[in-house]
Amino acid sequence: MTKNDTPAYVVFDPKANQQKEEVKILRQSAKTLTFSLTDSDLEDIKTLEYRFDTEKNMAGLAAVQINIPKKIIIFSCNNLELKKFRPTLTQMMPKTIWINPSYKGIEEAGKDETYEGCFSIKDTVGIVERYSKIRYKAFDMDGKCIEGTAEGFLARIIQHEIDHIHGILCIDRASSSMDQEIYIKMRNEALKR
Repeated sequence: MTKNDTPAYVVFDPKANQQKEEVKILRQSAKTLTFSLTDSDLEDIKTLEYRFDTEKNMAGLAAVQINIPKKIIIFSCNNLELKKFRPTLTQMMPKTIWINPSYKGIEEAGKDETYEGCFSIKDTVGIVERYSKIRYKAFDMDGKCIEGTAEGFLARIIQHEIDHIHGILCIDRASSSMDQEIYIKMRNEALKR
């Protein structure tokens, strides 16, 4: 498989306020999978993982972002270097694939607001408020239930990706936005320190 063999990103352009057919998948709830996974499901997971593995600076990816309308996400939070830019990075998790994931915010832990970018949002980064701590539930590829809590930047990644499978984009939750180039410059400067 090569990058050219995988589906392109479905991209919403907030400046154009797209309502076109090509972004429809980003605005709908994805299909809940049943176990055992089908050969088609496994192939879709392989495609999603390949796309994730071949990108730089990607924390997570939902299947809907590459035109696969299924409740599958992949993410990773294991780069301590990011703490320079993401001070809430207190909890790590290696590359993880979840099926049918969900989360519930832990209200008493509060919320925090920071920048979020997305491969499915064209040239725009939003400042998004999220729960600081969540309880999550998901299934692995064998159908085994996975439950736990996540906090800080890891919790933000999980919330962002799970929102995708419910048709919610980070820009929908943003209190304000900025040009992606400015964000990238800020991030790169912080990582140089």
